[in-house]
Amino acid sequence: MTLGIVISNHNMGHKTVECISSVLCSDIDLLQIFVVDMASTDNSVSIIEERFGSQVKLTRCNEDLGSCGGLNIGIQQALDTGCDYICCLGEAVTVEPHALKNMMRFMQANPNVGMAGGKIYHKHMPHYIQQFGISIDFKNFRANTLYADCADSPDIPNIIYCDAVSSCAMLVSADAIAKTGLMPDENFLYWDDTEWGFLMKQAGFEVVSLADAKMYHSASPMRRCDNTKVNYYLTRNCLNFFMKYTHPEKCMKMSIVLLRSIFESFYLHRMGHAHNMAQSDLTAMSDAIYGLRGIAPASRILENDESGLGFVNFFEEHESVYMEEDDPFLEQVIRQINPSIQFLQLPQKNIVTIVRCKSILKIKDFHYKLDFSDEVVYIDKSYRMLATREDARLVKDYDASLQLFLYAMQPAVLRRISETRGIEF
Repeated sequence: MTLGIVISNHNMGHKTVECISSVLCSDIDLLQIFVVDMASTDNSVSIIEERFGSQVKLTRCNEDLGSCGGLNIGIQQALDTGCDYICCLGEAVTVEPHALKNMMRFMQANPNVGMAGGKIYHKHMPHYIQQFGISIDFKNFRANTLYADCADSPDIPNIIYCDAVSSCAMLVSADAIAKTGLMPDENFLYWDDTEWGFLMKQAGFEVVSLADAKMYHSASPMRRCDNTKVNYYLTRNCLNFFMKYTHPEKCMKMSIVLLRSIFESFYLHRMGHAHNMAQSDLTAMSDAIYGLRGIAPASRILENDESGLGFVNFFEEHESVYMEEDDPFLEQVIRQINPSIQFLQLPQKNIVTIVRCKSILKIKDFHYKLDFSDEVVYIDKSYRMLATREDARLVKDYDASLQLFLYAMQPAVLRRISETRGIEF
């Protein structure tokens, strides 16, 4: 059985070298590596060629075709050379020596499995899981990254049957691709792997994530993209996916849930004075509704004005804090910002208290009087903070603004579904 490794590179030559080096340390004999460079503007191509030469097949593209476009080129090359399994890897991923063989063995023993992923850890915090499979939630209309930011534990199952796995660490059988086709490419970036997993399951295959396939991803949870690209494609493609596949009886609820999510992101960006990011939320929603797919026009992608410096600066400036509930992962994030910060065991006057919440916009009953908000900060799962009286005022105005937005936008979403799927509401 031959394994083809496919890596799509865009201006990450040194990380791609690390990824390939880890692959070459794997205990697999029949191995071919395909690297597709997406019009890199740095010296990625020369770095890869000088390091590996003929050990990899390197294809240069004159334009950025997105993650799925680049991976599909490599996947087709692997299929054309007779590879039985194809493993897509992200440039920032490194694999342990036995990971790839363990994945192949499992799929060979379970031919009903069409797609498999590994247990991916944060490289800078290797005891914490970054992701271990993806589940598609058609009740809440979202994709959940399983065990994200959880400390590793023997209580976590060794095999997770899920709906999809990330394309940064994905093994797919040639037989499954023959039935489902290549990765859906109309997304350009993001949701392509989730949709492919969904299509695999629709075709009758299982999707799994395996704990004995350990991998490490070097991306930080505080990583910041220079432009609005990530926000745009995640928003557009999520709405497109659920408009495309949600059961007709649930489309009314879906439209409310996803529009509420988009408006929440818009409102948070407004609170943070990230005007380009707020515009990106609305543009992505509009493009999903009006059928724009593939690569977005250049005018859609703006400079990222959400610096995240508020979170960073806040903890750089404090010597001590008190955390209302233990949160080891958040503590590690804060210590990376300020290694000397002290976490107190008991609250103290004039010392900031950290209160965790799911979303700062969903806070209804403040634990503390607003007069003391300068000494209390709420931090939600996306590391957004409510720390001032102005923040609190905007939170109180949120529900009324949301209702106006839903009234204006829901008919457009339902009209798009009617036009593309023939469903009447």
